[in-house]
Amino acid sequence: MSPEKEPQPRFIVEKMSPDDVEPATEMRYKCWLDTYVNEEYGITPEWIETCFARQFTPEVIETRKQRLKDAEHHAGFVAKDLNGDIIGSTTPYIDEDGLQDVGSLYVKNEWRGKGVSYELMQNAIDWFDKTQPIKLCVASYNERAKAFYQKWGFEIVPDSQYVHSDKIPTEIMIRKGDE
Repeated sequence: MSPEKEPQPRFIVEKMSPDDVEPATEMRYKCWLDTYVNEEYGITPEWIETCFARQFTPEVIETRKQRLKDAEHHAGFVAKDLNGDIIGSTTPYIDEDGLQDVGSLYVKNEWRGKGVSYELMQNAIDWFDKTQPIKLCVASYNERAKAFYQKWGFEIVPDSQYVHSDKIPTEIMIRKGDE
């Protein structure tokens, strides 16, 4: 009788490397197309493409790579499938006022609900000072994301709505620091 084979992880989460920046940006772009297109707000695939055009410039890519070197204020984590393709990412940072911010957390549509977001969020939270609050911003109409963040202790800040990139209605959520 042979021992039971241990299940293999379907994905891994690791620190983002400079080589991950471009494919992570491409993945984030595809997530925007899957998440933010909304006729009511005039958010079309074409509008998203226009918004993202700047994200792929050599200058912006290089800036993102340089931020990874500032380990005190910036981090990046990527989830990769077993082929090494990026399926999710998060870019937590501490702003100039010392406020901890999740930055971005995106997971490819076909990987949602499979633990990738959980692992990315856990890595972000572990990177932060747990005694301090953590902020994030979420599209007001992204109910799935808001429910996910609420499970992590984030609460919508009353009257925090603003418009991101001139179209996306956005709310701020805060997770209080641990006592």
